[in-house]
Amino acid sequence: MDKYFVVAPDGAEYGPADLPGLTEWLREGRVLPQTLIRKNGETPVPAETLPELAAMFAAPPAPASPPFPTAVAVPAQFSSWDFIAKAWDLVKPHWLTLSAIAFIANVIGVVPYVGPCLMFVIGGAIYVGINRAILGLLAGKPPEIGMMFNGFDRFGQAFVANLIIVIAVSAGFILFIVPGVILAIMWMFVSLVLAETQLDFWEAMKASADLTVGYRWELFGLLLACIVVAIAGALACCVGIFVAQPVILTAMALAYRFLQAQKRLVAA
Repeated sequence: MDKYFVVAPDGAEYGPADLPGLTEWLREGRVLPQTLIRKNGETPVPAETLPELAAMFAAPPAPASPPFPTAVAVPAQFSSWDFIAKAWDLVKPHWLTLSAIAFIANVIGVVPYVGPCLMFVIGGAIYVGINRAILGLLAGKPPEIGMMFNGFDRFGQAFVANLIIVIAVSAGFILFIVPGVILAIMWMFVSLVLAETQLDFWEAMKASADLTVGYRWELFGLLLACIVVAIAGALACCVGIFVAQPVILTAMALAYRFLQAQKRLVAA
């Protein structure tokens, strides 16, 4: 009997499952058209290209769910402080590893002369890797420091997306402030979309913008709450910021999963 494995964006595999088990995952929304599936010892391919699943993908899609198993219950209502509290609970057991990741990312950016330029070039890929680690955390996989460098397969798309976002948001702030805030909210999930899909930069930006429709005031509130968390971290002898940053990123990932569930959007 054929065995199937779900391959997550960070390379982790879930399974094995037989064909009835795989089709059940599809009905539950845990397997999406672009979810990578390894059949027996073959090369992973998108689920929609498997002949045995083609008929199911031709039918009305199942409700959207994360493309790999999620071990964390996402809050049922949008609440900034619920997301942050849940994020803190998730970060606590792994605070040392996640703080080290935040520390390394910040150290790269402050290297005299070359640091800011280097981070401008590779920062997008770095944060794709960090967000893969955060999404893995939501799926029950302990983070590792090396995961922050796992996003370079999306280097080009992440660089172009960041370049456009920086220019557009900066222009929005300089001209009227409000457009800059709106654009920042619309594109706040681009790195997460790039982390778990193969979308190009423009499609990832559109997916993020679509996901935020109807929740932009709530997301603005989440951004303000995250600023409070960042300030509190900075006041904690400054080093607290390296704990605050993973909490903020995890809260953003929880909001991302919440909106996916609410909007029935497949970010793939």
